[in-house]
Amino acid sequence: MLSARPELLVCESYDPGHQMHYIQQGQALRSPSVRAERLLVDGERVELTLASGELLAWRHHDPERLRSVLGLFPSSRVVYRQFHALRIGPYWFNCATDAFRPCLSQPGEAASGA
Repeated sequence: MLSARPELLVCESYDPGHQMHYIQQGQALRSPSVRAERLLVDGERVELTLASGELLAWRHHDPERLRSVLGLFPSSRVVYRQFHALRIGPYWFNCATDAFRPCLSQPGEAASGA
């Protein structure tokens, strides 16, 4: 039987560029950080301009979520370079510093509340 709405797929990968694992987040939080003065999302590509003027080109598997969170917290961007982690407001993103593997997706459920 066909569903009236497309199936929601949830990425289960913790590889660079995918989900943030709590251990990686904790390690990043205790590592040196630097503010990103500018952040541009172009598809899966994330361009970060650091306070020093240095440009980083990272990647993330969910650019829509990244853009959405950036809209909520446009000036709160912190880079944890050693752990390829990006924090925007209270949200964390595990980024890849180069090409990354495709998502490991499993069927998920839409958020309730409708």
